[in-house]
Amino acid sequence: MNFPRNLYIELAKEENRSPDFIKNTLDYIDNLNSKDLPVIFSLMHFAKLLNIDFLELQSIINNRHNHYSYYLIRKRQGGYRRIIAPHSNIKKIQNWIKINILDKVEVHPVATGFVKGKSILDNAKFHKDENVILNIDLENFFETITEKRVYGIFKSLGYCKNLSVEFARICTAKITTFRFDELNEVEQGYFKEMLNLRQSVLVQGAPTSPLLSNLICRRLDKRLSSLAIKLDVNYSRYADDMTFSGEQEKLPNINLLKKIIIDEDFKINWQKVGKYKKGQKQIVTGLLIDEKIRVPKKFKKEIYRHLHFCEKFGAYSHFQRISPNKGYRKEWLLGKIMFVNSIEPEEAKKMFKIVKQINWEI
Repeated sequence: MNFPRNLYIELAKEENRSPDFIKNTLDYIDNLNSKDLPVIFSLMHFAKLLNIDFLELQSIINNRHNHYSYYLIRKRQGGYRRIIAPHSNIKKIQNWIKINILDKVEVHPVATGFVKGKSILDNAKFHKDENVILNIDLENFFETITEKRVYGIFKSLGYCKNLSVEFARICTAKITTFRFDELNEVEQGYFKEMLNLRQSVLVQGAPTSPLLSNLICRRLDKRLSSLAIKLDVNYSRYADDMTFSGEQEKLPNINLLKKIIIDEDFKINWQKVGKYKKGQKQIVTGLLIDEKIRVPKKFKKEIYRHLHFCEKFGAYSHFQRISPNKGYRKEWLLGKIMFVNSIEPEEAKKMFKIVKQINWEI
């Protein structure tokens, strides 16, 4: 998407633009071109690239908090996770930014979450068969990344101030009092903290949020990676899950980590901080890493239990009994098996063999 530089110079001269104006504009163009990023001068220019009416784009941005759905999803460990999911109109704009801008920017090598070609398996490999692992979780990860910090990312990529402001607004949101009052009592309990935020933040459902979070964490990853190299231990980060591994006496001091994390404007979720020695259950982003990397037995046992009852009573009868309102039942179970397949293909083969014997008329 290289900008037609020579054509711009020709047109600028025809319009009697000053040499300084042309030079400054060319510097702007060349900087973005050197990073293989699209050259965009203004919100109106951006609207043309999106093939959206300028006034419509302005309206979406100015009223962006009304273009999201606010709801909860249940966590596996109990409780709920709050989700702010963009409607199709603003999601389309976010997808353009993701594909044409954010996908082209490199993240730190220790970041394994939301990175093309990397997975939780790659993250676990950093720490396989180490004596001790230290797990640290960041609290309210996306929601500690404010609109101001997102503005800083786009500005650092080379976009002009006004456009960076608009990109940051497109990629962040908060819940208004009006939308909060529409929620039920349980939902309000989870969204009350967000209601009190002073500015918009990254949201769980936006396609731009994962990549922006990795870019925001580049300095944190650089600092922690440098510390790990100095101490001769391993470090990796998968979204909000950070892991160090190595010899007990070499692992970083938790107070030092706390200082760095706070300095980078994040918070530790102390309920998820844990240190595990060899012989204990060492889990990195949901995978057991002692001896060989594998899916926890409990997860596989649950799949076999569902397969057993589907085979014995029929899939319709089984799922009607345990979750009558659940849609995509077969897909849900196959998704779990595909996850096992990505880590333990031989185990997954046994599961797929049973799948073929089940009556899936659901």
